[in-house]
Amino acid sequence: MKKIFHIAHLDLKLTIRDKAFFFWFLAFPMFFILIFGNLYKSNPADKKAALLIVNQDRGQWGNYFVKKLESPDIELDVRTSVPEKIIRMLVIPADFSEKLVTQNSQELQLRKNSAANMEAGAVAETKIVQAIARLLSELIIYGNRNIEDFFAAHTPFNDLVSIETRLPKDTVAVVPSGFDHTIPGTIVQFIMMMVLIYGGVMVLEDRKNRVMERILFSATSFGELFNGKLLGRLLMGLMQAAILIIAGKIFFHLNLGNIFLSSLVVLVFTLAMACLSIFVGSVLHKEELIVAVSVLAGNVFAALGGCWWPAEIIPPTFRILAMVSPAYWAMDAFHQVIFFGKGLASILPNLLILLAFTSVFMVLALRFFKIRE
Repeated sequence: MKKIFHIAHLDLKLTIRDKAFFFWFLAFPMFFILIFGNLYKSNPADKKAALLIVNQDRGQWGNYFVKKLESPDIELDVRTSVPEKIIRMLVIPADFSEKLVTQNSQELQLRKNSAANMEAGAVAETKIVQAIARLLSELIIYGNRNIEDFFAAHTPFNDLVSIETRLPKDTVAVVPSGFDHTIPGTIVQFIMMMVLIYGGVMVLEDRKNRVMERILFSATSFGELFNGKLLGRLLMGLMQAAILIIAGKIFFHLNLGNIFLSSLVVLVFTLAMACLSIFVGSVLHKEELIVAVSVLAGNVFAALGGCWWPAEIIPPTFRILAMVSPAYWAMDAFHQVIFFGKGLASILPNLLILLAFTSVFMVLALRFFKIRE
């Protein structure tokens, strides 16, 4: 084991000594985080559950319905005409009172800006449903008496119906957006790129410079050499993840959900990339070719896998295609832990699939691993 750690430590030390280390492991990833984090963060103008009500009703039932909407959890702005810009708006039609008195069905229009905050929208919609339920319950209890005498004779039943304001069970606990999505995506993308580039190039250079051959001439076995190289690339990827997680915690208040489960996802994904990097460094014979293939594969897998944008928003056909990317399974596991609040049982299939990728890459790495040209 000592020899394995010595080989891994040497590879890690050579990586850190590289002049471009700081740029590729921190500066450039932070550039990605800033761009995509700000691109997908929540609309700052819509932090509260604000609801614009355009009350066009000619009777008194419209105003009564507005009172049913009043709550500490929602900020109401009541107007009689539609403004130019809206976040979300409820339109009470002009014949609202007339149709209610004559017991005819009617529709209330709720319009929303596509950039509006999802959580605030869920609260507003819940309050609207709650107001409708309260109004209907009062009318049912009022019975068949003359509806014209309702406001003079009825007793309010504001607590008769209670609706809990929350997102549906087993759906998002925190709406995916901003840096909490972008930083895990950047971690996954740059683990792919950096482990493949640095790990692959170092395998190539060690083979060309006969470093591995000299190691084997010492009292080191083939297994110790291979495992040392594998461990070095694993530590390389974990170092990349640690740097970005620490930066994310300090500068962007990163939320990783269950830190143990998120770390487990990082570990298994990095192990798969460590095996792949040895394979890439073994079959490609030019440094520039390794860099080109690694960058191309890293960016394609990142885009397909949901590192740049949530995979949940892409068309179903592309989501199926994305399953060939290890990044897809890592990001899906991150989303389940961070945004859906799921446990180990939910992400276990993702981890097993990533381990399957690891097994395939391991077989390929062992098959093509070369000591000399």
